[in-house]
Amino acid sequence: MPGEVTREEAVLAYRMMLGREPESEEVIAHAISAAPDVATLGRHFAASPEFGRRHGINQHAAPRFDAPPPEIETEATPEELARLTEHLARYWTRMGVDAPHWSVVTQERFRPENIGANLAEFYEGGAWDGAVLDATLARIGRRAEEFAHAVDYGCGVGRITVHLARRFAVVTGLDISAPHLELAAAAVKEGGHANVMLQRVTAADLMPVPRCDLWFSRIVLQHDPPPIAFEVLRRTFASLAPRGVAVFQIPTWCEGYRFRIAEYLAWRPGAEMELHVVPQRAVLELAHRSGLILREIREDNYITGEPGRVVSNTFVFEKI
Repeated sequence: MPGEVTREEAVLAYRMMLGREPESEEVIAHAISAAPDVATLGRHFAASPEFGRRHGINQHAAPRFDAPPPEIETEATPEELARLTEHLARYWTRMGVDAPHWSVVTQERFRPENIGANLAEFYEGGAWDGAVLDATLARIGRRAEEFAHAVDYGCGVGRITVHLARRFAVVTGLDISAPHLELAAAAVKEGGHANVMLQRVTAADLMPVPRCDLWFSRIVLQHDPPPIAFEVLRRTFASLAPRGVAVFQIPTWCEGYRFRIAEYLAWRPGAEMELHVVPQRAVLELAHRSGLILREIREDNYITGEPGRVVSNTFVFEKI
């Protein structure tokens, strides 16, 4: 087809924009399939975290500073929360059966047909999250050794949990999907981590740990409808011990995004992986009411592809 990206053009994009060779024919094919033309291919590469690390932030891709406030309902009745959670659990339970590793890191090499050859790489990738957590705590004057009990919220198949187990005396991994937790249990057992507990999140208890010292969550809350994410944060903030710390990532703005509970429940929720937003103001106000102080907030690059349309923040709060 006219304008279709060729293999040569995809390889040149890697060389010219990322300064390296593509690692496999698979990533070349993915680059070609994801871009209908060369201009789009270039935008995808320019928006990637790797390009940003190499060349710096593309200021032209920054979200609008004159953006209107989002129309988002964050409060729900217990009945509405139960229905929302039911849809969420149904989707992630299905993904735990169909494509558990890919549902955690959506890359082709982690699909069921490819995971056998890439399983070690998948779990090794969680070491980066551990290193980032170490650096984050250091920036606020804390160390992992100060926290006895850490929670990995949305632990999935235990990719990050096994690395947290090397840093904290007790780690609890929480997830809404039983199939994911079964694989997490296997990973924990294989790693010999006797200090890890795994527990399922339910509609009746969205945060089933009554007390913890550190709460960590990344690329998890972004999949929760806003009332669920907001209720999880409410319960988490209440569960933090004095001087406890919460480190989590969540999108706080997306161009054109709105959330109305009635509209959402009338739609077909739970049919596919969803991206949701909780306004930054709502997170900050909830933390203030809960007796937390903001130690750090950063715009992160965890939502890739269209950095001008989505703002994702990593928050660090401490319980006073």
